[in-house]
Amino acid sequence: MGKDDVHVAVPVIRDEEKVALLDGRRASDAPKQRSQTVVFAILAAGSILSAIGFSAVQEWVFSIPGFYYGGWMTFITYLTYAICGWMETLITRKVQRHGRLRDYCLVSVLAMGGAYFTNWALNYLNYTTRIVFKSCRVLPVMAFRTLVVGQRYSAAQYCAGLLLVVGIALFTMGDADGIPNFSWAGIALISVALVCDAMTANLEEKQFFRIRVPCSHAEVMLYLSTFAAFESFVVLYFTGELWDAVEHSLRHTNTVPCICIFSVLGYITVSLILLIIKGFGATNAEIVKSMRKVCQVAVSFTLFPKPFSWKYAAGGMLVALALYWLHGTGKKPHGQETHHERSGGSAGEVVSTVRQG
Repeated sequence: MGKDDVHVAVPVIRDEEKVALLDGRRASDAPKQRSQTVVFAILAAGSILSAIGFSAVQEWVFSIPGFYYGGWMTFITYLTYAICGWMETLITRKVQRHGRLRDYCLVSVLAMGGAYFTNWALNYLNYTTRIVFKSCRVLPVMAFRTLVVGQRYSAAQYCAGLLLVVGIALFTMGDADGIPNFSWAGIALISVALVCDAMTANLEEKQFFRIRVPCSHAEVMLYLSTFAAFESFVVLYFTGELWDAVEHSLRHTNTVPCICIFSVLGYITVSLILLIIKGFGATNAEIVKSMRKVCQVAVSFTLFPKPFSWKYAAGGMLVALALYWLHGTGKKPHGQETHHERSGGSAGEVVSTVRQG
């Protein structure tokens, strides 16, 4: 037999053995899949519950007699976020700063403005209207990028944006019918807040998360919140709100602790959503955030009864449909994703969202 005549015996696997092999692999993967499902359920439930706690406690603070101090709330909230960010950087030992202090100072002005105008608007608007408005930050993002950047969107996206405007208008009309202290000044204030949020999101993307060494969300929360707390304190001092707010909090001693509580819950929310994005992708995170908004609105109507109108229901349905339509176009407007994408999606929007609820 020549050296070219050597035969190698190849084992033949019968169909029955292939099926058994595949079944064995599936059986070994089953516990892992169940474990992943449990982890996702825990993270999703924790995110939704903490977000509900955030909105419920915050709305309760605004129901305290005589509380009209949105600037005071903004200051304490950012101070709490800064402390949480500082603690997380120590725990994770990621103490090195990657973003520039000048950038943090500039972006914090917009971030503080978004929160300040949002809280100010709540003197004239229903809390549920605030939740709906803050869900629609995509509108100023689209407007900004169309007018300034020259980006074009599809006809479906523009139609969805128009539907979103109609839904917000209907929901707002429900507020106008049912709230004695309703004022269009509240609409103007929260619209300014949305513009600030959109600009903050775009600048966060560029300055902190599209750099050679991206910043961690704990770093952004620490430095951005520290600057924002200082800036809001300056505004408090020069507007004269500081002393009245302190006097009110001394009379109602549960005000400051409650603001700190919902701020910590907000920080927990962002951390859990980031874990969902990292482990399960942005699509699942978007589903959880959508469920969170629905639950927040439902809890708001349940715990703090309001005059209900068909305009609330119709407007809410149109807003939900428009957001689903925008999400289904497959090309989400850039800027609603606030920093670099992880696992196929954006984790950055969450950092901006936690400051606004």
